[in-house]
Amino acid sequence: MLNIKTVLCLAAVLVAVMAEPEPQHYPNTFFPPPTSYPKPEYPERAPAYPKPSYPTPAPAYPKPTYPTTPAYPKPAYPTTPAYPKPAYPTTPAYPKPAYPPPAYPKPAYPSPVPTYYPKPSYPQPAYPAPYNQKYESEYCDSRKAPKCSKNGTLTFCLEDSEYPEKEVKYAIDYDPIILKKYADVAEQSADNLVDGLTSLAEKHFDYSDYHGNTFEKGNWVGGEGYICPSDVLYARPVRAINAEGEWRVIVQEMAWPGYTQTQRTETCLFPGSSCRTLAPCYQSKCLQKYVYQRMLSFDPCDPQKGIFIDIYKLPSACSCHISA
Repeated sequence: MLNIKTVLCLAAVLVAVMAEPEPQHYPNTFFPPPTSYPKPEYPERAPAYPKPSYPTPAPAYPKPTYPTTPAYPKPAYPTTPAYPKPAYPTTPAYPKPAYPPPAYPKPAYPSPVPTYYPKPSYPQPAYPAPYNQKYESEYCDSRKAPKCSKNGTLTFCLEDSEYPEKEVKYAIDYDPIILKKYADVAEQSADNLVDGLTSLAEKHFDYSDYHGNTFEKGNWVGGEGYICPSDVLYARPVRAINAEGEWRVIVQEMAWPGYTQTQRTETCLFPGSSCRTLAPCYQSKCLQKYVYQRMLSFDPCDPQKGIFIDIYKLPSACSCHISA
């Protein structure tokens, strides 16, 4: 038999079971179920209206014909009468009075000085036959060196025993513009051609101890002078070789008294040697410089040319050059 305590427990369990509420289902409020809307019924498409028929355009009215303007005849105006040109009396021609000319004597003006030099009236000098033969045989070749050039070693001569003085004088006398060609500065020296040096000092330059050798004592000792020893002359050449290699006679005072042609020449005493007072490491060298000069000249092989201006290459300086 069941005891009372056990019966009460079972009864309590039954009552709890019977009292448990039935589970409830709540709708999903976040994602509601899709609603199926009914398909709308659209009305049928309207019928196509027919294209309206417009009335035809109005007929084209004909262009009215207006009457043309009558052409009126151009009136004929009377022409202006041509009046005759009046004939005025002409002015009487008075006779020109005849005045007697003044009795003043015509002044005698001195005749102007002629712009040309008259040809001298003395005849051409007649030279003796031996001189003509010597002249033609020795001076017919303009490229042959004269005796004064020392067998062609010099390019100009300061003295010439065979200078054709008479021929040059004759050519000068028959040249009307000889003075227009001539120009010279007779007094030339270091005083007016070398800055900071006097002519007296230049004359006393002494290079007797210098022989062009760098390692010799004479290269370092010595007095005042140029770094490249040279021979400076204010010369008046009487014969020289021109820029084309032909010998010409220079017009000087021996043929034209009172007129000279002076040139400054500077010739290297030791061309190609080392410069004075410079150390061997510089590898210095003295170089000869030249300049072209113009002088009045005479061609002994063509005396008919007369006196003309020719160009000559003369030594102008001896400069020290240092190689790279």
